[in-house]
Amino acid sequence: MRVLVIGAGLVGTQVGARLRELGHEVAGTTTTPAKVDGLREQLDEVLVLRGSDREAVEAAMVGRDAVVVAAGPSAQRAMTPEDRAASYREILVDTAESVIGAGGTPYLVALSSLSVYGNAADHLPEVTEDSPVTDSTDPSPTMFLAMEKTYLDGAGDRTCVFRCGDIFGAEDPPIEAKIAMAHQYLGGSVPFSADALFYRLAVEDAVDAIVHALESRITGVHNLTHAEVPPTNQTLFDAISADQGLPALVYRDEIASPTKPISVARLTAAGFVAGRSYAL
Repeated sequence: MRVLVIGAGLVGTQVGARLRELGHEVAGTTTTPAKVDGLREQLDEVLVLRGSDREAVEAAMVGRDAVVVAAGPSAQRAMTPEDRAASYREILVDTAESVIGAGGTPYLVALSSLSVYGNAADHLPEVTEDSPVTDSTDPSPTMFLAMEKTYLDGAGDRTCVFRCGDIFGAEDPPIEAKIAMAHQYLGGSVPFSADALFYRLAVEDAVDAIVHALESRITGVHNLTHAEVPPTNQTLFDAISADQGLPALVYRDEIASPTKPISVARLTAAGFVAGRSYAL
């Protein structure tokens, strides 16, 4: 199988390397020329392009059997509504429009976020893929939902969308370091809701889920996280702050997330379970 991975970052690099180990031909993309040499050690081909460059994406997709879209906004550009507005449209929606506009019939896997539910399903006992999604105007859920719609409307019968928990692992800073940085660089103020459940996803589970999707060709929307019910943002983050001798965080409630358990039954029925993701 010839696979294009758009976004050779935390997830994309590892999924590309895994697919290559499995005997597939893998090309990955980056927006940073300085990363090309390092990525060539893990991928068969490395392309420098932006997902918003439709001609470049179309050329990269020629002859591909599958496309994995792992590009996502960086945390550093997501801490204020202004930052999110500036980056999410290009990285999520423009890339989706480029992929769909390129034509062809490759199988597509795209990574979305559990933030699309916001607090719209908090009246339910659990949040499933059929639960209502948020009507928040914040750029985070708005752009993730627009991205999903682009893929599902344009190629629904060959598209798998994973709504993911907070992805961690590999070279990503541990949660303790992120909490310290929130105090140091953001004045102890974060855009999240205090009472939202902090669902996580180990990068290895993300990779395994993508490989499973490529091998089994599952389609539609699937929640991708651990089955265990985690602590709330406030419970976990403030405990970590206290351990570091730092005050409690301020929660601005700009990006709401579910306060009720997330169901992963649909993905379990499709043959995949995220087994590592609850480790903190």
